[in-house]
Amino acid sequence: MSSRVGAQPVFLERLLLDVEMRLGQVHRRLAVRTVIACEHGVDGYRDSVPVKAIIGCHAETSVLRFPKPLRKGERHEFVSLVCDEDLDGERQWINVDVDHHGIAPGAVDGEGKVLGGLNVSITFDDRVPEACWWYAEQNECERVIRPPAGDRRLLEIRRGVVEHTFAGPCRPREQYGIAFR
Repeated sequence: MSSRVGAQPVFLERLLLDVEMRLGQVHRRLAVRTVIACEHGVDGYRDSVPVKAIIGCHAETSVLRFPKPLRKGERHEFVSLVCDEDLDGERQWINVDVDHHGIAPGAVDGEGKVLGGLNVSITFDDRVPEACWWYAEQNECERVIRPPAGDRRLLEIRRGVVEHTFAGPCRPREQYGIAFR
């Protein structure tokens, strides 16, 4: 069985996820996506929670509809905001569940602008964690284990903000993100 069976028929060329945390909870989650249609007639993108359309789409509950159906290979960029009032309790990570055909490898220009791949940025309020690290393809038990000092997965927190662009491709049916304590 293909790992893409049941997946949304898009490949993400770029996903920029910007999360604002307040008092340990997700306050705002903004996503900028550039998708490539993997088949003809792709007319939207499903999200797992209610969303608000910002640019390049309109929302129908948890589906972001494109202005017109995409043809196979066609690109489309759109922006959305999670608007669920009760996202979760206190969080230990921000997760991206790859429920489509994958995400391109990370690409950043000389000025730090993310050109492709998955980038997760988290802004913390006055409850800045003592440590943050990125994880890839780990279950919930594995991702909460803080890497040892000097590990390449540990991330620097600058002025309450942590950010990571995943270098490799993100595979279907896997999860990627940033954990914190």
